[in-house]
Order: sequence, then C-alpha cells, then structure tokens
Amino acid sequence: MNVNKKLISLSLIFSLSASATSLKVVSEKYDGSELPEFQSIMETLKPYGAFAVKTTDPEPLKKDILVKDKEMSQGQRMVEEAKARNRAILAGMKEDDKKIMDQKATGDMDEMKNLREETKRVHEGWKKEILETRAQWKREQDVFLGRIKVYKQNTFVIPAPKEVIVEKKEIPAIPEVHIVNAGFTPPVRDQKDRPTCSAFAGIRVMEILLAQNKMERDLSEQYFYWASKPSCQSSPCTEKGSWIIYGLNYSRDQRMADIPTESNCTYKDEPLPQNETQLPMTSSCRQGVTKVEQYELVKTLSDVITKIKQDTPVILSAKLTPNFYLNKGLITLADENKGRDQMDGHSLGHAFIAMGVIELPEKLQASEGRYCLVVTNSWGKGWGAGGYSCITENWLLKNRSQNSFVAVTKIAVN
Repeated sequence: MNVNKKLISLSLIFSLSASATSLKVVSEKYDGSELPEFQSIMETLKPYGAFAVKTTDPEPLKKDILVKDKEMSQGQRMVEEAKARNRAILAGMKEDDKKIMDQKATGDMDEMKNLREETKRVHEGWKKEILETRAQWKREQDVFLGRIKVYKQNTFVIPAPKEVIVEKKEIPAIPEVHIVNAGFTPPVRDQKDRPTCSAFAGIRVMEILLAQNKMERDLSEQYFYWASKPSCQSSPCTEKGSWIIYGLNYSRDQRMADIPTESNCTYKDEPLPQNETQLPMTSSCRQGVTKVEQYELVKTLSDVITKIKQDTPVILSAKLTPNFYLNKGLITLADENKGRDQMDGHSLGHAFIAMGVIELPEKLQASEGRYCLVVTNSWGKGWGAGGYSCITENWLLKNRSQNSFVAVTKIAVN
C-alpha cells in the first residue's frame, strides 16, 4: 500500500513537471516613450543640453522634399513627396488634365489635414493623461516624504558574498535610449515597513519576463522573502533583510513550481521584528505557479549594459545617499549629499532593478560619466518619477555594492 502511494506521488510530480512551460527573455521593440514616467526622466535631462553627436550621419534628403531649417515629420515628407510627383507630371500634361490633378492634390492635402488634426487630438489626450498622472504622483509623494525614515531604517548590509569587482574601462556602445522589453509593464509596488527590497526586486524581474511572454501574474513577495532567508524558514528569526541569490536557488531546486500568486500568499505590510519571515505561512502559500530555472551573475556595470541591451533586467544593490531618497527622476554623483539635512545618519544597502540605459547629454558626461541606468524601486509611486529614476554611471561606480548583481533569464510556469 505504501509503495503504491509513493508511485502515485511520483507520478503526480512528473506529470506536473511535464506540464510546466519554460519562458525565456524575449527581445522585441518596446516603446515606452509616451509614458509619463519615461517623459519625466527625459525632462530631468533636458536642462543639460543635447546628447552627444553620433558619428553616422542620417541619409540626406532629396532637394525636392527638404523643409527649410528643420527635419521633416513623416506627414510633411508625404506632402512634399506628393507635390514633387505632381510637379513632374504636370509639366507634360494638357490644361484639362492639370485641373484634374490639381483637384487630386487638393484631396491629398485635405487628407493630410485630417491626419494632422487626429494626431493633435491624440497628443492632447496624452498630455491630459500625463498631467493627471503627475497630480497623482504629487499626492503619493507627500505620503512618501512622510515615510522616508521608515524606508531608511529598512536598509541593511546586503548579505551577499563580498567580491573584488574590477570595472571594465571599455563599455558596450550606448544607444541614446534603450528600455528593456516590458520594463514598465508590471505596476510599481511598495514594500512599506519591511526590509524586503530584494524580494520585491526578484519578483518584479520575473513579472517582467512573464510580461515579455504575454503573461500577467502578480507573484508573492511574502513567499519570496521567506524563500530568500534559509535560516528563517522553519523557525522565527530577527535578522533584517535578504539577498536575491538565496531565493533564486531555493526556487530553482524545487521539483515543481513553488512561487505562489499574491492572492494566495498576500504580502503583510506590518513587520514582526521577532519573526522576520512571519511564520507560520498559510497553506495557500504552497500553491506554486512559477519557479526559477536559470539566472546569471552580472559582475560589472559594463555587463549590466550588455544585459539591458539584450532586454534582460538586472537586480542591483548599492549603499544609498540622501539624493537617492529625494530625487525627481535623476540621481547624480554631484548631488549625492543634497537633502542631507533631512536625513539622520547613514543608509545601508538596498536592492532595486536596472531596466534601461540612456546616454547622458554631453554637458553631464565630464562629471557624471557616459550614461545613466533607468531603475525601478519598491517604495511606491511617490519615489522619483512615478517609482522610476535614472542613476548616473559615476554615482553607481562610487556607491554600488561589492558583490555580483543578478539577472533572471529563465523561469517555468504551470
């Protein structure tokens, strides 16, 4: 009887494993340029002037379709091309035929006018949405500013193996902008009063990978924090914080999907200082739907850029400065002590996600380096620009943790 039960149990495990689907990083064009978060970051860079001049020149326009003193939009180009074709045809036509062509040209112009008006209406709609979104951020920022000390108290020494990291002098070619596919798709969340930044970062990179594969799941940070603390899984503990590697290893080593949804294992905002993992877990926290299959260590910032260009978000860790808390979408080395009078003492380590890279304007490059990394945090939409910011190369070089960063490259789902 016992043998039969074991065989049934093993059969169930294998059948569930066989039904799981592996998901990898998906690279495809992702345009977040119309999103308020992205536009706010770009606006913080605008006062510093233009981007560096590229070495490749755009293909010159034909003389007939040049627009004086500025580059043409697609609509202008279409109009000018139509005019050029009409001029060539009209030169060899009779008067009656010319009148017909004039009428057609007028129809083309009316069509272009309608297109311009429709474009204007769309842009006005975007503008309204952006203004409404920023008003919401302002309300959330007021809440965030009242909670800064709580977030600061929940920084900690990152429990990752320390390494000697030698940054590469040469870095990959930097595009003016590259955002990881689906980088903005999962909603910005808030860890509230607990030191769970690594768990939030780990869950979000998996949710980005799911979104790249056209799947939407809200996964459980409550569970992943527990999985990331091996010494606190069976009995309560008091040590604050975790590191992503331990949770990834735990999930990868499970036979079946172990990470449940948020609805089955809900995150608890309030801390239990004598019971960090908030034991015992509910039975529904064992209803896994996702598991880690593969991750990579990413040692240098140059390697981080390579991963981002491959549409793979990277979990970073760093020691925080005052301007990390009080930024509006750009974190620079020059302003690292801005807001110190509002802080008491030094912050420790914190984890967040790099999900984009932007080439810095020339005016900034001498003091801040060649690029900034677009990052997303776990302190709600009141932080930065709706929960996002861009951190310059030189700030990262000074304040990054001396341990490998992490990129999740493959997961499995039921």
